[in-house]
Amino acid sequence: MMDWVDGETSLMMIVVMVVLTILLVVGLVVGINALYPSAGQGDRTPPAQIGPPRTAAEEELELRYARGEIDAETLARQRAVLRQR
Repeated sequence: MMDWVDGETSLMMIVVMVVLTILLVVGLVVGINALYPSAGQGDRTPPAQIGPPRTAAEEELELRYARGEIDAETLARQRAVLRQR
């Protein structure tokens, strides 16, 4: 039979294997990220604005509509008045 010295040799091998496994996984993640830097980030361009830019008055009008202070018909009418200016 084999003569086992101390448990130190096998403990040292376990520690070395764990450290090497962690380094391998980190290396793979860094390598894949270097090859595909934009993967998974989606489209980072802001969405194109449709129509004219909104003024502070239109923003306030939208907030009043969201709070329920005005109805949709009033919102449309007042927005049309603001855009005529």
